[in-house]
Amino acid sequence: MYKKLLCVLLLAFSISACKKSNNKPACEMQACTAMFAYLGIVYNNHNGDAAQVKDVTIINLRTGKTITPPSYPPAASFVAGFVLIASDGTKDEYSAEGDDVSITATSVTTGQVKKAIIKVSGGGCNCHIAKVSGPETVKFD
Repeated sequence: MYKKLLCVLLLAFSISACKKSNNKPACEMQACTAMFAYLGIVYNNHNGDAAQVKDVTIINLRTGKTITPPSYPPAASFVAGFVLIASDGTKDEYSAEGDDVSITATSVTTGQVKKAIIKVSGGGCNCHIAKVSGPETVKFD
């Protein structure tokens, strides 16, 4: 009787020890640089010159969440028409595999609205934010 009970308990313990762990796998060892990465897009007018934009909206299409653009670093002189979309400070907003991100902006001069979709990776074990695909510039008509 005790042997059967002991066998059943041992079997139950063995089965329960094989359950899947909910722990996330650890990142592989990697060397990250001290660089702080930024990602943006440039808006041009119909002549190819930098265009001033307003009402910029950034939406992560995977989550549906509107993302607040990161603030510009101090003493940075970005190109006119450049819109900062993401930085290493916001990389956790994006998946490691990359998320489609919709960027919509309005031309200050013409009022025309243009939308672009780029794929941005971050989060997970990535050291830095990165653009996977999408345009570098958007041109107003």
